[in-house]
Amino acid sequence: MSFPEEKLWDEINDGWSRMSFQQRKLWEAIKRTPDEWTLKGYGPCWVVALIGETVIYYNHFEHGFNRSPWSQFGVVDLYQSLQSGLDEAVQMQLDILNTGYDVGPWTSGPIAGEYPGS
Repeated sequence: MSFPEEKLWDEINDGWSRMSFQQRKLWEAIKRTPDEWTLKGYGPCWVVALIGETVIYYNHFEHGFNRSPWSQFGVVDLYQSLQSGLDEAVQMQLDILNTGYDVGPWTSGPIAGEYPGS
């Protein structure tokens, strides 16, 4: 894994600190101890939450959290290029639960700044 678990926990804790009460309630229900899964076509990534057939994973290529379907335990099916904070990824899942629809977004523009490994 090219992204260390210690840095992942920094990202998780930072996202948790920005969560609303509703987001935190959902997070407590779906979170899991970070686990390495394979992101199809890209290699290992950290999965941090699981709800039904959806995972929330940290995309260390884009430096953000993304959601993806999964069909085999241990394999993330869909690469996404969002650079969301954990709070934003949890809110996207909360919106789906509240509305019954996934309206995206599925990509985001680049976020200026320096990134590890750049």
